[in-house]
Amino acid sequence: MTYLEVIDSAIKIGLGGLITLIGTIFVTKTNHKHDNDKENAKRYYDALELVGSNIEEITHVTLRYWAIVIEWVRNDKLGLSLSEKRQAELERTKSDLFDQFKNLTVAESKLLLLDLTEQSKLLREYGEFITELRRKYYDGKENITEDDMKKVRLDLLQKRERLFKSLSVAYTKSEK
Repeated sequence: MTYLEVIDSAIKIGLGGLITLIGTIFVTKTNHKHDNDKENAKRYYDALELVGSNIEEITHVTLRYWAIVIEWVRNDKLGLSLSEKRQAELERTKSDLFDQFKNLTVAESKLLLLDLTEQSKLLREYGEFITELRRKYYDGKENITEDDMKKVRLDLLQKRERLFKSLSVAYTKSEK
């Protein structure tokens, strides 16, 4: 074996090792970036799903409140009051509704973190609508009619639908 053959073999082995090293680095970097992108997308979707869940929780409690208040309106029209059990349920529901605003604040902060300003604005408006509903429609307030209550429920559901449509756009937009 000559020096030229030894150098030739060393260069071939060294070049093969260098090509393998560069390929390994490239594949590892690509996989790492792909894994990070997948994890970021998962967190994004999880956050949006949590926001949706929080919205549904407050909507459920608000509709429960609405149902008891409309029952109060119907009873008041007949000169009756709520049963003791229903009055206790109303008080619990008022408390639950108050507590649900924490979840709404958390949901809004998640939307802001995701830079979804339109959705966070709609969520804030939704929360303000619920606050106004609670201030304007309550047991003991005179001159509330069933029609008022039906309209406020319809408005609530329309605002909820608008909010979810906007969230859906944000959800599907990031899939592309």
